[in-house]
Amino acid sequence: MKEVSQIFFVSKKDALYSVVIWGTIVFILSVVIRSIFTFSVSNLIEGLVGLIIVVLLIWVWFGTGYQIANDIIKVKAGPFKKTINIQEINKISKGKSVWTAAALATDRLVIQYANYNWGILVSPKNEYDFIKLLLSKKPQIQIEKTLSKIYKI
Repeated sequence: MKEVSQIFFVSKKDALYSVVIWGTIVFILSVVIRSIFTFSVSNLIEGLVGLIIVVLLIWVWFGTGYQIANDIIKVKAGPFKKTINIQEINKISKGKSVWTAAALATDRLVIQYANYNWGILVSPKNEYDFIKLLLSKKPQIQIEKTLSKIYKI
């Protein structure tokens, strides 16, 4: 039986995402607390929806990362998951974006796979080790010049 080694890379977390996520959590909790003291059916529903959103945001905050096992990357962002076969990765480049992705920082890596038709944005805290591990599994992955200069790859 083949031994499975798993390495988990946590997502970087920058100030923008910290403010947005934790600010939203504080705001929603204040609404939930207010609804407790002014009981009505609509406030109860509002409070339950608010608590679900808070749980989801906390799950995303603490559960965003990238697990590499054998030739697979499991991208996790709370309850949302995506699996990528490392052998399908063609290119890794640097990117900046505030749009939703499995990343908690605007400074991201763009992983292009499946003949460049698909890409995913990730933000591993330790980019260098993440990239080196992917290259050890598939040395043919193209690394953008910016990244190769930064990390001397």
